[in-house]
Amino acid sequence: MRFAPFYLALVVGFVACKEPELNIQSFWDCHHSRSLDTSAISGKLIGSWLWSRQSCFTTGKTIKADKNIKVVFNANRRFKVYENTTEMTSGTWGLKSSDSGTWELELSSGSRYLNGRILLCDNHVLFNNSYIDGCDNAFTKME
Repeated sequence: MRFAPFYLALVVGFVACKEPELNIQSFWDCHHSRSLDTSAISGKLIGSWLWSRQSCFTTGKTIKADKNIKVVFNANRRFKVYENTTEMTSGTWGLKSSDSGTWELELSSGSRYLNGRILLCDNHVLFNNSYIDGCDNAFTKME
């Protein structure tokens, strides 16, 4: 019984450190409440984005970004993906129709962080790919 406070503290510590799940439904609802067309989606994507979280269908877990991944979408339809300051990939980007009235990126060179439906909400974007057993990647727009 004298170890009960220790075990309680240990359990509370694990629960407190757990990364919150990505709430896909919340992203979905927020995105669709704005009724964005392709022009608005493109306009909102332009800028720099920092990877924040990932949730994969296969693991069922959400992880906080463990790498410094930055994506830059330019108005001239060029994009670059950086890890720290190293360019990982670059090319051209556009939008293509996905399902359920959503859009996804059409890239001239792929990136594992940018697959799936685009769900925009305020200064966040989710590339939702878990619906086909992939990973969802959340980014926050850099000011």
